[in-house]
Amino acid sequence: VVSETAQIDGLPVKLLDTAGIRATADVVEAQGVERSWEALADADLILAVVDLSQPLDDADRELLARAAASGQALVIGNKADLPRHAEAGCETIAVSATTGEGLDTLRRAIRETAAPAPDGGVEGAFLTSLRHERLLRESLEYLDKAAEAIRLGTPHEMLLLDLYSALRPVDAITGATTVDDILDGIFSTFCIGK
Repeated sequence: VVSETAQIDGLPVKLLDTAGIRATADVVEAQGVERSWEALADADLILAVVDLSQPLDDADRELLARAAASGQALVIGNKADLPRHAEAGCETIAVSATTGEGLDTLRRAIRETAAPAPDGGVEGAFLTSLRHERLLRESLEYLDKAAEAIRLGTPHEMLLLDLYSALRPVDAITGATTVDDILDGIFSTFCIGK
């Protein structure tokens, strides 16, 4: 699974590009396919890409079924510049990576599906897995402890422990920060243990 952070019309997103999802006897490739299914299960929005210039195969149909079952998916039909030999059987955003056709429509669909509501919340937001819910609840507990520590005037060095503990569960979801990054930041900013 390849990961990249990007902005789509000002909306920060983390994109994951998974390996091809298909039945395979190769052990290494099978592990990649399993990671792809795990990434799909954890995704907030699935962009299911199919090649409309070729007839859909069983792997395409399984991908589309799982995407539809997630309740939060956009089906992308690539190679819109070529003669069409497949229909996804659902609403499809036709694009061409070669000519750029349909990319504005795709950006708009992503933005409309994932955009924050005007009141600052995320319209229709929901947690995509029980794991995410558990991790976010754990993070909130530590943030509550940090807020209480601020109210009590606890030294900043001690407050950082609660903030670090609140960040760890979020990192387990996003993978954005490592323990070494946080420790380097703490030790470069504060004199601890004098």
